[in-house]
Amino acid sequence: MPRPSGPALGDRTRGKALAPGQRTPQAAGARVMAHTESATLPRQRPPMSADQRIKLSVAQRAYVAHDPRWPEHRRKLAAAQEAKRMTLFDNEVAAIVALRRKGRTFSYIAEEIGVCRDVISRELRARGIDTSHVQADRRARRGRGFWRCFDD
Repeated sequence: MPRPSGPALGDRTRGKALAPGQRTPQAAGARVMAHTESATLPRQRPPMSADQRIKLSVAQRAYVAHDPRWPEHRRKLAAAQEAKRMTLFDNEVAAIVALRRKGRTFSYIAEEIGVCRDVISRELRARGIDTSHVQADRRARRGRGFWRCFDD
């Protein structure tokens, strides 16, 4: 049986130069998928009948009521929803407004709260809160160390 010329699926090719004519498995797979007919047509599911909807609803209720895996599944669903949520809670908005009053940037606030800065600015605009540049709060006086002795 002839041996393939390219790297095997288990080979680690990251960081190594490929010989001329060789392709990584990912590039070969992407090329094949680009030329298939199903990749260009959108997949559409046929509409559900009323009977199918009823069966699905009964099955889902039974899963929630009786399956011991449901609490863990619910926790994972909630965590995923929180990770990619696109809105802010009222307490988060209040914290953001307080941080903005102190002169913090949206990037800093996004790191502190763990929400994308685009979501923060969009939510503030939707609530009518100003998102323009804020001057930093400079309450602290400059130090009077030996390096400042010639400032006066």
